[in-house]
Amino acid sequence: MKRRVFGGFLAVMLMLAAAAPAGAETALQINGELEPKTREETLKMAEDAANAYFRDQEAAAELEKEIRKEYLYPYEEYEVEIPELTVYTLTHGGVSMRFMMGIRGEPGEGGYPLYIALHGGGGGPAEDNDQQWTIMFDYYRQDVKNGIYVAVRGITDTWDLHFRPESYPLYDRLIRAMILLYGADPNRVYLLGFSAGGDGVYQIAPRMADRFAAANMSSGHPNGVSLRNLANLPFSIQAGVHDYYTEDALRCVRAAEFEKTLNGYREALGGGYEHQVLIRVPNGHGFDDSAYEDEAEVLADPSAYADPAVVKPMLDRFMEAIEAAGESDTVMSMSYISPGEVPAFDIAVRKIVTEEFGLALKTVKGSAVRFVDQFTRNPVPEAVEWDLGTRADTRETDSFYWLRADPSVNQGTIHAKVTGDNALTVTPEGVSGDFSILVNPRLIDVSRPVRVTTPEGEFDVTVNPSEETLRESIRKTGDPFLAWVAEIPYSLLTAAR
Repeated sequence: MKRRVFGGFLAVMLMLAAAAPAGAETALQINGELEPKTREETLKMAEDAANAYFRDQEAAAELEKEIRKEYLYPYEEYEVEIPELTVYTLTHGGVSMRFMMGIRGEPGEGGYPLYIALHGGGGGPAEDNDQQWTIMFDYYRQDVKNGIYVAVRGITDTWDLHFRPESYPLYDRLIRAMILLYGADPNRVYLLGFSAGGDGVYQIAPRMADRFAAANMSSGHPNGVSLRNLANLPFSIQAGVHDYYTEDALRCVRAAEFEKTLNGYREALGGGYEHQVLIRVPNGHGFDDSAYEDEAEVLADPSAYADPAVVKPMLDRFMEAIEAAGESDTVMSMSYISPGEVPAFDIAVRKIVTEEFGLALKTVKGSAVRFVDQFTRNPVPEAVEWDLGTRADTRETDSFYWLRADPSVNQGTIHAKVTGDNALTVTPEGVSGDFSILVNPRLIDVSRPVRVTTPEGEFDVTVNPSEETLRESIRKTGDPFLAWVAEIPYSLLTAAR
């Protein structure tokens, strides 16, 4: 399969058509011992390095050694589409992750779309999580018409089985393996999860946003996570209107709150934070987000559901309604009642939502795969928001789009944005250590000085690209589209003042 490596990336720079800035207060140089290159020469260097990586037999062999077909797993009793499933085990850094996979259709110009799905379950017996894993292999796969579908087994049987610290390097390694061994498109990697899998999506997506093109979280709990890092990762949040889990967890309300949060982030940034929040009525924890043509009734304005004047009174009314139906006396058991299970309760939920509280409904397509399929990752976005308090310090790469910081730098936020022709504005806020601006040739023209504006002043930085740095960054990230040819340490800028 021949990949089209950098098609369209020149357009990114050509769109930045503002006039070149006047001279900055301070001039600096990176890699002064190296020869300068034109933009075309640097892009060609990056393209050659990418093609070499995709053909790298040594890297492919290393990954092949880490993955083995473990056995055929009989699961007739779980009523999946096929009675026997091949289980793969990826072992890296002394930790193992099992997965099942299937490939459908033909690869596109950049390779196959890759769908990574996380199962429900959580803290409990291994056989229960095995069952949920097997169900997940069949669940979203039915909606994938073309692509690689991977159902990952949580690496433990604890409540946080999908987002243990040791799992993050394995997700990176899995994506790398799918790219090199099976032809996955690095710019069309999607993350999906339901219930405990939704908990995983909430945690993984903001910590690895640079690796995914879009994500869908269904019926999970955020556990206090920040979504600040999702400026460039389209994110779908789905929950049932009476899926509280507990009176403290308020799982459905937390989902609704993110509508206001993400809108606020988008307004502050002036764009980004593509998202949808679907609060399904009359559902609780269970609903079908797997059917491509599925139509769901949802709250027209999910943020209205998070109004403090609504939250407690509506929960009280739902409890009164379920008790009147003679079914439940706890918030948790009420949360898990499925549509059709107690018809009188379904009717009451609709009336409470629409008549008593006056919340409007609308009908939408609720398929998780349909949502993520719309998007292709831009590995060099014009704006990056990096909340360093929300990162996986166990990852083997310490970069995030075109920024990099040592894992020990785990406080504060970096706001970085393209603000003109070869011009960046970088504003750290409470950052607990040094960091670097990564010179990605798809974003920065190295044949001219790049203007960097910071709270400390303005700098013109001349960059001579390093082929060694380029190859090392590809090796480290496993993704040629994220690779860089030089770094501009922020401390270099501050020291120049």
